[in-house]
Amino acid sequence: MPVARPQYQYAGPAGPNPWFLPRSALWWIYWLVCLGGLAALVFQLLPAAVLTWSGILVGLPFAVVTLLVIATLILWLDLFRAHVRIVNVLAMGFVWGAAGGTGIAMFANDNITRIVQNVFGDAFAENWQAPIAATIVEESIKGLGVFTVAWLSRPLLTRPMHGLLLGGFTGLGFQVIEDITYEANAGLLSAQGDIGSALIVGVLRLFTGFVSHWMLTGIAGIGIVTALGAPGWSRARRAVVFAIFYLLGAAMHFGWDSPTSDDSGLGGTLLKGVLFVVIFVVVYLWVVRTEQRWFRALVDFVAAQRMAPPDELNTLVSRRARHRARKAQRVPHRIARLRRHELLDWAQAVDAHLTATGGAILNRPTGSMITEPGAR
Repeated sequence: MPVARPQYQYAGPAGPNPWFLPRSALWWIYWLVCLGGLAALVFQLLPAAVLTWSGILVGLPFAVVTLLVIATLILWLDLFRAHVRIVNVLAMGFVWGAAGGTGIAMFANDNITRIVQNVFGDAFAENWQAPIAATIVEESIKGLGVFTVAWLSRPLLTRPMHGLLLGGFTGLGFQVIEDITYEANAGLLSAQGDIGSALIVGVLRLFTGFVSHWMLTGIAGIGIVTALGAPGWSRARRAVVFAIFYLLGAAMHFGWDSPTSDDSGLGGTLLKGVLFVVIFVVVYLWVVRTEQRWFRALVDFVAAQRMAPPDELNTLVSRRARHRARKAQRVPHRIARLRRHELLDWAQAVDAHLTATGGAILNRPTGSMITEPGAR
């Protein structure tokens, strides 16, 4: 039997197109940083690339796989398809991380490590210059990119999930280019030659990529975007959320680069990875709860306005509810997926319209009509 479509028409995206805002000084700064960082990256990487180009070619497929797998993972984490109306925003974050962030970070890291050596001595610097430099420089430049893109994209970004997505793609851009730089430098530092070193580095970076920059900057991005755009939140609450998530991402980066005991080896790295996954899962579950509150409030609104009946939307509140509904209706997975995407994209369009016209439903105090099937 045919399914009813929600009775709502949406003319286009809310907010400015962040790719082209020539009247904004910050927009010009964004492009100056990206182009300047790209030039710095080429200047610093080219001498090594000329000597180890074969290693780069061997390692490049690992970087491409990392890009595709992590990008897919980030989008899978987006329970309500919040990315559909901020694709341009996410692309700008990725460009900042890839073009601007890596080149600037390479230059700044060298200077920070020299300062650590001069102030604390070679013995201390041998163990701690990498975590100190990375925490200060890399998290700052990536966080600045998230802030810049989020500011240019107002009022499109209003929820913690937006911050996770923007931070995730900004960090992913940085991560992919950093992988390539590691592969370029590996041949210079190893007696195994360009190809052998690139293979080892490529495999290691691929497997550790699941707990790399995309995760760290995704966590920090939650705090940055929430501080800038969360509707109905007090300044104090925004400041606390920003401090918690940004410092958490920076602390995780410091912990990852910190030295481990000599006998820990691979086991120490695996332990860190498991710990990072646990931390991220806890953070992600909080983000999902905020998304579910937003979705429930949205359904209350559209039901009150008689824009759509809440019954079918009720099945989208969680992955478990979706599975139960599909099983009960005996709908093929492909058809159920298409219908789910249609409804969720429509819900994002409603939210975009409300945001553009000054509506704020995230903190709606009333109860929700949404409950998971079978829940009491």
